[in-house]
Amino acid sequence: MGKKNLIIMLLIFLLLVLTSCGQGDNPKTSVDPQPEPATENPNGQPADKPTDKPDAKPDDTEKPDTKPGVKPAEQPDNSSSPNNPSPSSNPYEIKKATYTENNIKINYPQLTKSSDHPKEKTINQLIKNEAIKVLNYYRPEVQDLTLEINYEIKSKSPSLLSIQYTGVGYMNGAAHPNNHYYTTNIDIETGTILQLKDMINIDENFVGNIKQNAKSMKPEHHGILNSIQPSDLLNMLTNADSLDNIGTENQSDTFSYFTSDSLGISIPVSHAEGDHAEFEITYQAIAQNIHSLLLLSLLQQ
Repeated sequence: MGKKNLIIMLLIFLLLVLTSCGQGDNPKTSVDPQPEPATENPNGQPADKPTDKPDAKPDDTEKPDTKPGVKPAEQPDNSSSPNNPSPSSNPYEIKKATYTENNIKINYPQLTKSSDHPKEKTINQLIKNEAIKVLNYYRPEVQDLTLEINYEIKSKSPSLLSIQYTGVGYMNGAAHPNNHYYTTNIDIETGTILQLKDMINIDENFVGNIKQNAKSMKPEHHGILNSIQPSDLLNMLTNADSLDNIGTENQSDTFSYFTSDSLGISIPVSHAEGDHAEFEITYQAIAQNIHSLLLLSLLQQ
């Protein structure tokens, strides 16, 4: 009985050994993992891989605080001067024109871009005629003349245009050149020339005021007015601003001009002193002698 049990145990042992050997000969089967199905967009295309968006660059520029429908205020134009206001404050502009003949060159202004073209044409012809009257000082020998004249706008307003001319003329063979000075003042409303007596009540009080309070534009001319007799100065100022008699014994060499705040006076002096001397006096100082509405309007500004 004991032997029988021993044999059974040996058989079971052998069976177990054979079974384990058979399992070792069979290779293991590896299963590759299946890829996850791709997610599709609603249109059937594979979804793109999300990308990182760069951070938006901050705008360091401060934008103006404007409301919808409201334009930012424009910067004012500071290029205009008191004597030459900006074009927006005047109904016309100024351009340069030039008269030339041989060695003669005379620059003069012309109105442009005004709303009244017939009046503009009339004023422009008037300005030209006055500007070239200086030639009458030398006629008829202008072929031997060398002359150059330039202009400066002393006042430009809707009602008044004040033009100053300066230059040098020389006739061949003359002892010295001549320093020329003259002005043209125009009433823009009427298209006519204005003389000093049209603007100022010229009397003894006015003459005394000029002699005492007018300021010389050059230091070397200080005191010249005091050397002129009041009656002579009164006569000079009364006949000022006329080029009609230039080149004759009745020629007037006294002229006036107008700025935004002052009256200018030019009187003849010796050639050694420059041929002409200019002085200015404020409108406030001569207010009692002003009888022109044009000057009164300037006085009130």
